[in-house]
Amino acid sequence: MDDQDIKTVRAPRTIERSLGRLFEARGHVWLIPDDDPDFQGQVQVVGIEPDERRLVLDCPDPVVLRHVLHAHRVRLQAVIDGLLTWFYTDDLATRDEQGDCYLAVGYPEVIQRLQRRSAFRIDLPPDVPGTLAFCTPGQRVVVSGDVVNLSATGCAVSVVEDRDPGFKPGDEVPAARLKVGDGIDVRLEFIVRNRRPGVGKSIVYGLEFAALPPRDSQLIDREVMRLQRLRLTRG
Repeated sequence: MDDQDIKTVRAPRTIERSLGRLFEARGHVWLIPDDDPDFQGQVQVVGIEPDERRLVLDCPDPVVLRHVLHAHRVRLQAVIDGLLTWFYTDDLATRDEQGDCYLAVGYPEVIQRLQRRSAFRIDLPPDVPGTLAFCTPGQRVVVSGDVVNLSATGCAVSVVEDRDPGFKPGDEVPAARLKVGDGIDVRLEFIVRNRRPGVGKSIVYGLEFAALPPRDSQLIDREVMRLQRLRLTRG
């Protein structure tokens, strides 16, 4: 990932507005211990306290919470205004209000944003295989393509030229199966958004997922975030 893709924001009012919009959208945040990224959890933003400069979250799973509270610092990651946004903090505290647990997080001095499309899309690493198999409409033919990149809302798929289904932008496919690594195996529908030449004798289609259940959408989003962290770690 190129450094110019990442924007660092230090203006306090800009940070406050961004976190305010995250709360207004009832957004979710990933809690990722910096020293133990496997123990991560997604929680909803339930409040903001501008005067105290704190963000209030639902408590994560007890196992995740324990690791978060014992971590040297924690990465908070969310999509704000369509951009992947994150910051690091060691200012976390639990609250108990009438039996309900909450996690209060101090506003950061710095946040970072990935300056890319509204749904963060990542190229699949060479060691993470991805395939999309689908039935071409009106035919009993199953075509399988390699997933080139992936986001929570769609993907790009490369098919060899002699298996090209000849899709046009706007075509809809009601039956497909997406498999990426060991983390994703879902059935979905998709809409073709674009078509372009690929590498060698291949064609690449840009696809938008349709009628994707929230659970599957969250599963894909979680895997995209994991791959993004892996890429940042590798440099």
